[in-house]
Amino acid sequence: MKKHIKQLLITLLALTLILSGSVCVQAKTISKPAQVLTLYSSKSLSYTASRRAFATANETALNTDVYMNQGVSSYKSSNTSVVSLVSRKAYPLYQKNPVSFSSYFMKAKKTGTAIVSYKCGKNIYKQKVTVKKYVNPLSSLKIGSLNLTSKFNKNANYTLSYNKYKNKNIKLQVNSKNGWYVSGIRKINNPKGSEMGIWVKNGKTFKITKRNTFLTVYTYNQKTTQTEECTIIFK
Repeated sequence: MKKHIKQLLITLLALTLILSGSVCVQAKTISKPAQVLTLYSSKSLSYTASRRAFATANETALNTDVYMNQGVSSYKSSNTSVVSLVSRKAYPLYQKNPVSFSSYFMKAKKTGTAIVSYKCGKNIYKQKVTVKKYVNPLSSLKIGSLNLTSKFNKNANYTLSYNKYKNKNIKLQVNSKNGWYVSGIRKINNPKGSEMGIWVKNGKTFKITKRNTFLTVYTYNQKTTQTEECTIIFK
């Protein structure tokens, strides 16, 4: 009798280990925080640090939280008419001579909602992505005495003459519309380099010493969680 009980216990223990092992390797579907993308005009450009270049503002890097997206595959969008996924050459940040890798970008095509997913290991990651139309988030933007507010009504970037502002102390004044907040203002001298630029204080002065320097105003709407970038390029 005791022998039979012992054999039964061993069998039950083995079965428990098998079942627990199968649970450990079972694939999971993991939901990531929802994200809001902005649908900019086709003429709008933004600086993409991972690409080290100005590119269409409608392409936003898909963050997989995996270095150089190693082991990530099966990228999909549930609604490609709203958000499509495109592969672009990218580079790790903060490196002077980096090796490029393939990075997927979410391309906003029209307002609406889509579920973006990808596979990493045995797990499937899903993220709800909502596309909202661009609106000018600024109530005023002045470079010196020049008022550029209306220049951002349709497009998110505007070009000024580098020769006109070269080596001059330029005062920047920015105010956001109700519901919008200016989260920061950054100046980068070399779009093709690895620098992250310097933060410019609102109401203070700055200098332009290199052609193609650009100034980006980052804005955020707390209610809609929408972010927008307004960029001035000195060419």
